Amino acid sequence: MYKLFIAILLTLIGSTTGSPVRFSKAEGKLTITHFNITFAPDLSNRVNPKLYKRPLNDLELLQIISGKLHPDILNYRRSQNQHDRLLVDFINKGLISQYGVHTDKLLIDLGDPGKFPNQLARINYIMMDKPPKRTLAQDIAGMNREFDRVYNKAIKDNVGADIWTYLDQGIDDKNVFADEKPVQDADNDIVYVNHFRNVLILPTDGYIEAGIFGKGFDLGQQTINRFRNAFLASGGTDLQKFFRKNPSYHIKPVHNERLKHLEILILEMYDRSLTAAGSATVHPTDVEIMKLFWSDWLQQSGVKHFELHPCANSKDEAQKTVINFLGVNK
Repeated sequence: MYKLFIAILLTLIGSTTGSPVRFSKAEGKLTITHFNITFAPDLSNRVNPKLYKRPLNDLELLQIISGKLHPDILNYRRSQNQHDRLLVDFINKGLISQYGVHTDKLLIDLGDPGKFPNQLARINYIMMDKPPKRTLAQDIAGMNREFDRVYNKAIKDNVGADIWTYLDQGIDDKNVFADEKPVQDADNDIVYVNHFRNVLILPTDGYIEAGIFGKGFDLGQQTINRFRNAFLASGGTDLQKFFRKNPSYHIKPVHNERLKHLEILILEMYDRSLTAAGSATVHPTDVEIMKLFWSDWLQQSGVKHFELHPCANSKDEAQKTVINFLGVNK
């Protein structure tokens, strides 16, 4: 079985580029990349549709991701031994008790040896050939239902999202996995290495308003307005140049070594400076300023890779953004 699996993998490696399966002949090492995805939405007042109407809500974003687990993500140029993981996390941990969250329903872990002692158990779970007590489809449905329940609580009773502290302290060993210990396969004289692509999908409006203002831990409306007014008063025309020359406005970098191994996809940045019809009421707009601040902040914090996106206009647009970021469309 192992020899057949190796033959399939090596054939796959030879016929594709950018594959998550990499084989080093010189080292005799086979590296398989798995996805460790964290979905952590900003559950502040941005979720209230009466305040900020958006084409998509966060449940629809989660359904896009969970709906793509199989076959797009789990089978992306792999056929066995998936250790992929999808976790719904909370930026403010206090919400877990406040909303009575069933956290066990917000985790799907294909690498859990307790649930999947062998590949047959994993196949049955994913494909439902011989359904166990739980199946992937059932757990995806359960995850979506629990998040829907929590999301509706957040709409009625929300607090500010402390994103700065989340990246500083909330990103830990559950969000960022190191490579697993190499395993030697004596039959094929090959060493297996399970490598993880750690991805944080963060839906947020881009305004960081958690209660600490003017000290470098926020990006609230007041900070954006002060920066814009100072830029306009300067008479300059280069926004980035003005930003670089005025570091007092910058968001303080986060010092968390795990960010070097984390990719972040920011979704749903919401521009309050636009009219309901989408026309700018001022220049530079809020989102132009937020992208400047966020890009500098994430770079200075050592984030491995990131993208910043405004609100999607449709599910198709949001799905394309997610799939392109994960790279499972190639």
